[in-house]
Amino acid sequence: MSYKPGDGKAFFDKHMEYIGANDMAGMVRDTYTPDATLYNAFPFLELPPPNVITGTDALIDAFTKYLDYQGEIGVESLYNFLDSEEVISFQAVITSSKTGKWAVADTWLMKGDMIFKHFGVAHKL
Repeated sequence: MSYKPGDGKAFFDKHMEYIGANDMAGMVRDTYTPDATLYNAFPFLELPPPNVITGTDALIDAFTKYLDYQGEIGVESLYNFLDSEEVISFQAVITSSKTGKWAVADTWLMKGDMIFKHFGVAHKL
């Protein structure tokens, strides 16, 4: 990928389109490397946090459970957005149809035009 200013925001928007369409399989297959790892603290998975989830099938399963838990997600505000050829990082306030308002922060380490490491934290407001 030849990085240009604005590519990170376009990638974020694409990511959110998948979430809005409830297409976790498409999101993972199209935006994560096959060996990508997610580091997070999801409170609804079988194992207690922190969670380290690696690989396409495991990520699809975790993100599907995430949307089942949250329902529809809307971005209320997006701030501290940083992007380069190697990283996309942001903070946001999101509203979930099932669980309310959250402050979230995510950092995506990129390999080409795909996420290969995803670090995420969230706090219910």
